[in-house]
Amino acid sequence: MNASDEDAQALFAEGQKVRESIASNRSDTLLRIFDYLLQCSIEGQRPRETDIATEIFPNDLMATGHQGSRVRVGVYRLRKKLDAFYEGRIGRRLIIPPGEYALQLTAPDDPVEVVDHQEASAAQLRRVPLLWMAIAALVLINGVAAWLYMDHEWAPERALVRSPLWGAIAASKRKTYLVIGDHFAFAKVSSGVKDDDIVHDLNINSTDQFYKYTSSRPYVYKELRDQSLYTVSDKVMGSVGILASYLHISTIQPTTSFRLDPTMMQASNIVYVGTLDEMSNLLRTPLLEASGFSCGSHCFDLIDKASSRRFASDSPYVLTDGTVPRRDYGYLASFPGPSGHSVVIVSGTGDAAVRQMAEIVTDVTMIERLRHQLGGNLSAFEALYQVRTMFDQTYGSTLVVARPLNSGHMWDKTKPDE
Repeated sequence: MNASDEDAQALFAEGQKVRESIASNRSDTLLRIFDYLLQCSIEGQRPRETDIATEIFPNDLMATGHQGSRVRVGVYRLRKKLDAFYEGRIGRRLIIPPGEYALQLTAPDDPVEVVDHQEASAAQLRRVPLLWMAIAALVLINGVAAWLYMDHEWAPERALVRSPLWGAIAASKRKTYLVIGDHFAFAKVSSGVKDDDIVHDLNINSTDQFYKYTSSRPYVYKELRDQSLYTVSDKVMGSVGILASYLHISTIQPTTSFRLDPTMMQASNIVYVGTLDEMSNLLRTPLLEASGFSCGSHCFDLIDKASSRRFASDSPYVLTDGTVPRRDYGYLASFPGPSGHSVVIVSGTGDAAVRQMAEIVTDVTMIERLRHQLGGNLSAFEALYQVRTMFDQTYGSTLVVARPLNSGHMWDKTKPDE
């Protein structure tokens, strides 16, 4: 993109009008992000998240790779400031298009150019600013529900009934819950900043754990605030869209992992879509007891119980700064629920793997290959795929483990939630 002199002048002039409003927020970080994006846009550049992090946070959290989290929070807040500035105004305006880190000058009715950079922060599993994702997820969940309801009369359910993986669910008259993996998030108060940062920590996945964490660390108590947010990654929502468009089952009702309760488990089929770390303990605890795998400190690191072989996803815990993540692991499973209904797990160690598994379970040829590998039976199995990735972009997968799942007594044991 090369901005013409006329475009550059228009961007600069409009930017000066907006800058005073941004400065009134009393957030030096927000103003610096705005100035940097404006300068890049004037020069015809589209900066990446890592470029912004290097420019705005050169020394902050460099060792832990959390700059990406602050960049996304900052850009989210900047979008909100732009919306507030132009509210009720007509004419041209500055926007930050979805999926992009650049300012664009457009009229309200102009189409917005969207660029997919295929680059997500490797720190996404550790701290993710997902407030906007939570809002989008709620809208999308309701949209999925409405779309499924309106579209079911034309659904090709007959083909699904013949599927060795989906046949029992498609033929069942039970309700099917499409359970979407979500995160617990909380707010971090930054000194001198008006708006809070919304963060996610894999070690804190509930209100109880949040207060346990803060009560044992009084020095951070004033910095953290519980807002009881449960948020969904936009990448997981993309995987949900793939499954929803394929299944076309009229009895499907979307919900989230946090909202899954024993009543749903008792009366309905379950299809889970999300990472293993996001899975409700109602599913994950019995599954891991029956599985041939166990999780390390977190479920981005899977350990084969029999051989002790480790399957570690590229993640912020194992990557050095600047390394491109190229490996993820996808996990599929199917087994009878506590009342004999069907449970299908479309999961993995990271979002990229979840996306790849969603594509596999909606591919008739891939399911047939998996069925053949398992001796013709998909009623109770687990499978692990190594997924080739580059950040959130996937480039194919290789089946590394496929075996029957010992599900006979998985609902009969009693262990405390992990």
